[in-house]
Amino acid sequence: MDTQKKKLSALYYVLGALSLLIGCLVTTAILFFGARDLPASIAEAYDLNGLTQIVVPGSANLALSRTGAYAVYYEHRSVVDGVEYINGETPPSLNCILTRQTTQDEIPLVPDFVETNEYSTKDRRREGKLLMSTTVDEPGNYTFSCQHPDGSDQPKYVLAFGQNLVWELFRSIAGAAGSILGSLVVIVVTGISAMAIIIVVAIKRRSGS
Repeated sequence: MDTQKKKLSALYYVLGALSLLIGCLVTTAILFFGARDLPASIAEAYDLNGLTQIVVPGSANLALSRTGAYAVYYEHRSVVDGVEYINGETPPSLNCILTRQTTQDEIPLVPDFVETNEYSTKDRRREGKLLMSTTVDEPGNYTFSCQHPDGSDQPKYVLAFGQNLVWELFRSIAGAAGSILGSLVVIVVTGISAMAIIIVVAIKRRSGS
């Protein structure tokens, strides 16, 4: 009988240790894959290929595949179809609208000039600053257009419409933080479970002796 109890106690100790080991392995896996994917997520968040360049005054058709936050950037240095545009860093006064093509509903564009929310390519041929923000509730086809207040067609500027780069960066970091938090929860839960098993077995052995 004592031998059987000892074997059972040893089994519980093994289960406790195994639970802790599994928790450590799961935590390591979560942290590894989260850290591995983070650089790619940040690079994707700052992928300028996702921005549609628009020479204004003018308009462009946009196929927006997802809902959420979008941004309009003013590129004071830019290249479109081989033509280089260089303008002052202060954004010009423009009348811009975003409309959904199927309903002609106008989507509000909020002035949101933030000088520090900017981007540039390594060769500095494209440099942009956040000009306006908007939120799209439904994916679909939209038309973005801008005109000078006086209706003139000069000078020409370049705007870029697409994902809000800072928001996408925050989302990538939040995803990584979620992975870290999840790994901490796993290690805490498995650690508590393992300790509980070991303590219960130790108490039973002491009371049995």
